[in-house]
Amino acid sequence: MQNQYDILLKGLNELIEINYNRIENYRKAEQNMDGGDLKNLFHGMLNESEHFAEALAEHVVKFGGEPATSSTLIGKAHQIWVDFKASIVSNNRETILTSCESGDKATLEAYETVLASDKVQASPDLSQLLKSQISSITESLKIIQSLKKSQHHAKAEQEVLDNQQEVLDKPMPVS
Repeated sequence: MQNQYDILLKGLNELIEINYNRIENYRKAEQNMDGGDLKNLFHGMLNESEHFAEALAEHVVKFGGEPATSSTLIGKAHQIWVDFKASIVSNNRETILTSCESGDKATLEAYETVLASDKVQASPDLSQLLKSQISSITESLKIIQSLKKSQHHAKAEQEVLDNQQEVLDKPMPVS
């Protein structure tokens, strides 16, 4: 039977693995973008996840465990990041943003689950670390959602302009 520390270590290692997934996928996304706002955003998220994984690994060692050293091959969060890889290949901005949104939502769910642990609550510094990381991921998610919304609005505006052009291009009926 697993004790509370084993459960805590497993949860922290899952968060490390999720951050490694983010690093790997945002690196691919950054390399496949032609530049602009998404490339810079992905670079920032990649750096953020590197720092998160390092900080979490320190706590795993502090609690007597061995930190994860690679991305996860199991779980919901992994599948979302696999879908993210596919969206990069399509190089469709809206699809990429939707995948980022899904990935970060799943990441936040995993963080909230670990944060709810009694052992985390009994460790103020670990609890504060997780809350800080949750806050940063939440801010990243808000940026993604904002970009996604502006992408949607730009698409709608373009459709209106295209429709107006079609009307203007139609020949006037002769009476």
